[in-house]
Amino acid sequence: MATIQERQRRQLQSQRPLYERIQDWILAWDVGQSVQFFRIGMFGALMAAVILVYTGTQFYGLRDAETMNTAQLARNLALGRGYVTRVIRPLDISYLESVGKPTLSPQRMMLPELWTPPGYALVLAAPLWVVGAKTDHSNLAALRADRVVMLTGWFFFVVGLTLAYLLARELFDRRVAVLSAFLFLFCQALLDHAVSGLATGFVSVLLLVAAHGLLKAERWRRAERTDRWVNGALMVSAAAVALATLTQYAVWVVMVPLLVYAGTAFPGRRWQRVLLCVVMFALLLAPWMARNRMAARQWFGLSHYGLLEETGRGRYRSPVGRFQRMLGLESPWQWRTLGIKALENSRRLYETTIKETGANYLIAFFLVSLVHRWRDDEAVRLRWWLFWAMLGCAAWLSVTGVPQRNFFTAFVPLVVVYAAAFFIVLFERLQFRTRFLRGGMVGLFVLVNLASVVLAVLPPRETVPYPPYNSGVGAELGRMFRENELLASDIPWAMAWYGDRTTLWVPPRERDFIEINDRVRIVSGLYLTQETLQRKLVLEEWLGQEQFILRLFQPPPPAGFPLQVYRSVTPDGEQVLLSNRQR
Repeated sequence: MATIQERQRRQLQSQRPLYERIQDWILAWDVGQSVQFFRIGMFGALMAAVILVYTGTQFYGLRDAETMNTAQLARNLALGRGYVTRVIRPLDISYLESVGKPTLSPQRMMLPELWTPPGYALVLAAPLWVVGAKTDHSNLAALRADRVVMLTGWFFFVVGLTLAYLLARELFDRRVAVLSAFLFLFCQALLDHAVSGLATGFVSVLLLVAAHGLLKAERWRRAERTDRWVNGALMVSAAAVALATLTQYAVWVVMVPLLVYAGTAFPGRRWQRVLLCVVMFALLLAPWMARNRMAARQWFGLSHYGLLEETGRGRYRSPVGRFQRMLGLESPWQWRTLGIKALENSRRLYETTIKETGANYLIAFFLVSLVHRWRDDEAVRLRWWLFWAMLGCAAWLSVTGVPQRNFFTAFVPLVVVYAAAFFIVLFERLQFRTRFLRGGMVGLFVLVNLASVVLAVLPPRETVPYPPYNSGVGAELGRMFRENELLASDIPWAMAWYGDRTTLWVPPRERDFIEINDRVRIVSGLYLTQETLQRKLVLEEWLGQEQFILRLFQPPPPAGFPLQVYRSVTPDGEQVLLSNRQR
């Protein structure tokens, strides 16, 4: 019966004049449910335009050492080599020898990765495997691989935007959610990290998942759902923090306020919930810790030696990466030097890093919102969880070292939600009476925070990674040298990624280089770039210990040096190759 009536209704509808049917269609899009799909489509088109414009103006290849290192680790996973690295640190060689583990040999040209956790490398391995991870040592293949890494960053940017919108809508209302989406889309820091291929987008997605889990746990407890639902949401949050820790070690600090949250926000069986979160966190980290224990007899590899980086004062302050490049450690652990390092890093974090988080003014709105009393207790508790997580990470980074890129960008999506909500609170108190003034004030707020994006895409732009990174040179050197030959360079991550060749991070002392060449593995080529020239003043401050590297930029090579064939590989003469024979 219903089928006959539906058929009759369609027949009458088809007999109506065309102009009436067009009017009904327009009305449905204007005031009906279809308008939501129209708005989503328009925002999707705007997002695609922003991504295309930003990529077209800012992307000329990978330029971050961290990105290239993670990418080469991911390619090794995609090719079935295991979690091994082609970036050889002299400290790895000396440490593995000291614990009786094998190092480089003609049959073993890669070492287990002992510094970088595997989270994002595992994620990148999937798209690299799909498109074909094996490089053919051409510049075109290098650019294609760069685009895969870049597009993965954009994928997590879109996912993070969606999660931020959903969190803002559930935590506050639709207005805050829409404003958060626009502020997220035009956030310079998030756009820059996405196009660079860094793991920041992936970490921010995991932090958003953790926030969603905490919020759902409270909402389900209020709705009097069973403990299974509440505990499940908390365990999802703990799992998200664990995965983020497996991507960047510093995120482990976020687990501390999460446990406090689980212990204080849920009366009854609080210790059971805290224990469940701890167990979930530990279970996800256990395989990685067991692997490190077997590979290097250390639960977290050699990452703890990073505490020695950038210690000292004045001309005796060690440059980044110096201890990783030494064949054995000669500097003992000193609490005084670590304390001085923590104080100096704390000053840097307070004066610049935290204030520049997001590259806009949203961090100020978030900090001021800490004194505002939100109507929902969940919003208050989640806000303090975010604040203490950021403060804990700042304290941890002051000891371990401040990354070159702003670490707190991973927290920006959550900061955006609270900043947008606090702006709406202030905006409503102004009580603008005309629609023009209301829209103008919101537009001005968005415009002020997206100004950095506009300025970034306008000329002149300095985004080309050369100097010192040149994908074409790296690919050509990969073609010139065989698989079982060892190279050395001051940018080994670029050679490992673009050339797919095992590369020694050139040590600061000539005697260490000679010892590795004579005792461990013959070095077939040494590729030096502007990375060394740009750090010339830093090198000179270290009592001339690295002066032998600077001498190699001018022919002929010093007498007795193992590599006697000199070649300039760039027209400007600032990138040179020394090899053991003509190539």
